[in-house]
Amino acid sequence: MYKTNGEGMKKTSLIPALFFAVSLPVCLGGCGKAEPYRHDSFTFDTFVSFAIYETSEGISAEEVCTGAVGMLNELDDTLSRTKADSEISKINKNAGSGKVTVDISTYNLLKSCTELSRLTDGAFDITLGDISDMWGFGKENPPMPDSDELKKLAGKHSYRNIEFDDENTAVCFTDGGFSLDLGAAAKGYAMDMLDSYLRKSGVTSAVVDFGGSILTIGKDNGNSRRISITADETNTPVGTLTVDEGYIATSNGANRYVEHNGKKYIHIIDPSTAYPADSGIKSCTVYSASGLISDALSTAFFVMGEEKAAEFYEKYNIAEYIITRNDGTVSVSDGISADFKAS
Repeated sequence: MYKTNGEGMKKTSLIPALFFAVSLPVCLGGCGKAEPYRHDSFTFDTFVSFAIYETSEGISAEEVCTGAVGMLNELDDTLSRTKADSEISKINKNAGSGKVTVDISTYNLLKSCTELSRLTDGAFDITLGDISDMWGFGKENPPMPDSDELKKLAGKHSYRNIEFDDENTAVCFTDGGFSLDLGAAAKGYAMDMLDSYLRKSGVTSAVVDFGGSILTIGKDNGNSRRISITADETNTPVGTLTVDEGYIATSNGANRYVEHNGKKYIHIIDPSTAYPADSGIKSCTVYSASGLISDALSTAFFVMGEEKAAEFYEKYNIAEYIITRNDGTVSVSDGISADFKAS
């Protein structure tokens, strides 16, 4: 059985401890008779579903979930680029004009993101907010971006445009024209914080579906959990992954795209072209001991393509992947090949 905290996954000191997905329905193997406490909410502009199976004696699952949602709402207020008072919005407003002092947790998150950008040679990039705005994802009938403008932006966005002041935990863009967008990182980071919150609150067994990303804590009556992996808007499973604990994030363009002249342009941007990624990958699921890593790498692997994703895996081995190609065939990394059953 694959375990994120046991054999099969190497630990790394490269990333400080602290990814948009389709629904990953949870199929629980070996379920006991007791039904979990369930709680549904909405935060980070997505739905969150809690299934609490076990807690320490005297712990109210209802109170824990209520507190967890409050914690997530506070994180969203800090990391959202659409809320005017968020720390991310303040950095964006001051792009190229001055430093912005932020909370130490936000500061460390941004530094971790830039390290992941470095490791992925820029395939994961949190500075693409202005390009995403040009494409108009989430808007009704946005115009097609000007190709000449996109060419000017291609390859110019980079984590290297972010400057850090460790002494004052301050952040700034070295030049104007850039905009932070943590869409491929914030939810993963929030899952890390959620994991910590639930465990400290006495939760010993749970599954959380966070807008399609999955957090698993503990086992279900001693049994591992079976997670159904889907790759497109039909939610037809491509297979089932059996896991103990960890994070699962999936990136694809099934539910977020714009359409021009009958062609779909997905929201996952390739920084080198300023156009939506076209790497031959239909969907990429990443399983890791870190929510941030799973979220970020699901996007990075989608952008860089299968060959480079495999090279990254061999070099760093900090996460496992399930890649669904455009033709529907599936590639699974070695560390979870025995725990993945194709449909």
